[in-house]
Amino acid sequence: MRAIPSVLVIDDDPDALETIGQILIAVGVKTVCQVDSAEKALSLLETRKFNIIIADYRLAGMDGVEFLETLRARGDQTPTLLLSGAPDKAGVIRAAGQPNVDFFGKPFRLTELIGAMDRLLCA
Repeated sequence: MRAIPSVLVIDDDPDALETIGQILIAVGVKTVCQVDSAEKALSLLETRKFNIIIADYRLAGMDGVEFLETLRARGDQTPTLLLSGAPDKAGVIRAAGQPNVDFFGKPFRLTELIGAMDRLLCA
């Protein structure tokens, strides 16, 4: 995996948030910032930049696709990985129409997550 200085992780499940954060630190990500809502992420992104965003597809309040659409409407093209255990077809189609995005199912293997992050950085 190429070096990734910073990743923003968005998930409203505290266990998933912690696990993904630990995985990212273990593979060498220097800065991992974790928030539990899309709204908090959008607020944070007004003042900070990240190399990659990993967002859960199903979030309380604004979901991952709405987050992605709002982010892109702001002109932020940060590579984004949407994670979901149960995506809906319409949401996947909407997400796929956005630039610099990949969709990834849960559960996942570490090698699959690293591969998806590498693909986003090479895009």
